[in-house]
Amino acid sequence: MNSEVWINGISVGSHPYGFTPFWFDITPYLNQTGEENVIAVKVNNTGYTARWYSGSGIYRNVHLTITDPVHFSVWGAYITTPEVSIGSADVNLEVTLQNDADVVSDAHVSIKIISPGGNVVEETEWQVKIGAKEKSVFSQAVVVKDPLLWSVNSPNLYEAEMTVKDSNGKITDRYVQTFGIRSIEFSAKKGFLLNGEPLLIKGGCVHHDNGLLGSAAIDRAEERRVEIMKANGYNAIRCSHNPPSEAFLNACDRLGILVINEIFDVWEKNKFMPQGSHLFFKEYWKKDVEAWVLRDRNHPSVIMWSIGNEIGEAADTSGLRIATNLVNAVRSLDSTRAITEVMTDAGLALTGVPTWHKQSEHKGLLDVVGYNYKYQVYEEDHKLYPDRIMYASESSPFDAYESWQAVEKSPWVIGDFVWTGMDYLDESGIAIGFGTPKYFRKDRPNDQMLSNYKKLADKLSKGEQVTIDDIFNWPNKIPAVFVAWCGDIYITGEMELQMYYKNILWGNSNLG
Repeated sequence: MNSEVWINGISVGSHPYGFTPFWFDITPYLNQTGEENVIAVKVNNTGYTARWYSGSGIYRNVHLTITDPVHFSVWGAYITTPEVSIGSADVNLEVTLQNDADVVSDAHVSIKIISPGGNVVEETEWQVKIGAKEKSVFSQAVVVKDPLLWSVNSPNLYEAEMTVKDSNGKITDRYVQTFGIRSIEFSAKKGFLLNGEPLLIKGGCVHHDNGLLGSAAIDRAEERRVEIMKANGYNAIRCSHNPPSEAFLNACDRLGILVINEIFDVWEKNKFMPQGSHLFFKEYWKKDVEAWVLRDRNHPSVIMWSIGNEIGEAADTSGLRIATNLVNAVRSLDSTRAITEVMTDAGLALTGVPTWHKQSEHKGLLDVVGYNYKYQVYEEDHKLYPDRIMYASESSPFDAYESWQAVEKSPWVIGDFVWTGMDYLDESGIAIGFGTPKYFRKDRPNDQMLSNYKKLADKLSKGEQVTIDDIFNWPNKIPAVFVAWCGDIYITGEMELQMYYKNILWGNSNLG
C-alpha cells in the first residue's frame, strides 16, 4: 500500500492501493549496458488501513519483463468463448500489440491453440502494421472441434501460444495465455448454468492471508488453500474483500473452483479505517478497475466481478453514481461475466434506520445481487423483483440449514457463501456475534468477548460514537486471540465441527 518505485534514484511512479497489480516501463531509467541498476521500493502502510490483516511490503510475485520494441502489451491477450457446445467452440482472440520504436513496423502474428493434452488443435496467423509509438488491437476467431470443457469436476485448460515476428522473420515477443473453454449463464428461472447444466454454488468467503505465514502469496501456500476448500466440498470462493493473487486464481483454474473476484471494501466513505483506501478512491478507482479486470479476465474460474462489499453509501445518490461508473467500466473491459455487489442493511445496524429498499435502483444496476445475512427476505424480494438473481454473499454458520434450503428450493437463489470458508487473521473473535454453539467452549474467552460486543451495541443504540479502539483494540487484551474463529475450516486447515454439519447438508457423505 502507498508504494513508490525508484530506478537508479529516480522516482518512476507510485501506486496507493495495495491489492491491485501495477507495472512501470523502466526502460528510460536504466543505466548503460554492463552497469548495475538499483530498484528501490518504499511502502507506507501505516495506521488503520484495513478491517483485516493486510500484511505489508512486497507480498506478491514481481516479474521483470524484457521485450523487443515490438511486443504484446501487458495483459495484452483477451480470450473469450462466446459459443460453446459439445461438438465445437468458438474462441475469440483479441491481442494488443505495442510498437515502442520510432518507425512504423510490419509484423507477423501467429497463435497456436494447444489442448490440455499438449496437442496443437488450431492455428491462425496474420500480417499487421503498427504505427510508431502506438498500440493496436487485433482480433481473430477460431473454431475448436470437440473441445474439452472447463468445469468444477473437469477443469480442462487450454493454452494460446502467441508470437510476433518482425519483417525479417525474427521473433520479437512470445506470450502464452492459459484459458478455459466454458459457458456461464445466470437466470432467475434456471439459476446458475455452467456449460448449460444447473449448478448449485457451494461457496465460502476467504480473506487473502495464509494463516501464520501471513499475507505472503507463496505459490504453494495459495494452492494449498484452494486444495483444502475443494477437498471439503466447496465449489466456489468469494475473494473478500480484494483481488486475490495470480497464484490463487491459477490454482482455482487448475483445481476447478468458481471465483467471485472482488475489488473494494470501501468507496469514498470511510469504514472505521481513517488511513484506508477511501482516501484515494476518487483519483484512482478507474486505474484500479482496469488493472483488476485486464489481469484476471482470462481465468475460467472467475464467474463474477464484485464491485464492492457492504458499501456505506449504497443507499445514497453518491453510491448510485459510483456504482454506475464502476459497472460501466467493468463492462467496457469484459462483458462475459456477471457484475455483482455485496449488499447489506448497514444503515439499520449503525443508525437504526432501514435502508434495504432504498437501494433498489442501485441493485438494479447489477446482474446478480449479493445478500449478506438476509436469507429471510429472499421470498419477499422475489415477489417485488421477480427477475432479480440473488445469492448469500455472506451467511452465518449458525444459519447454514436455512441458507442452503433457500438455494435448493429457489432457482433465483444461486448459491451460499459462508463467512468464512477458512479462518483468517484479525477481526479477533468476531465469531461470537454469530452465536454459533461451537464457540462457547471453556478454552475460549467468549464471556469477555460477548461483554465487549454488548458494550459496542449499547453505544450504537444510544447514538454514541464507536471508535476504532472500541472495535479493534479490545481483543488484543485477551491472550492468544488472533483469529476470527468463524471459519468452517480452521486457520491451519482442519475441519471445524460446522464443516461436518455442512457436508451433511450438501450430501457429501464421502467427506469427513
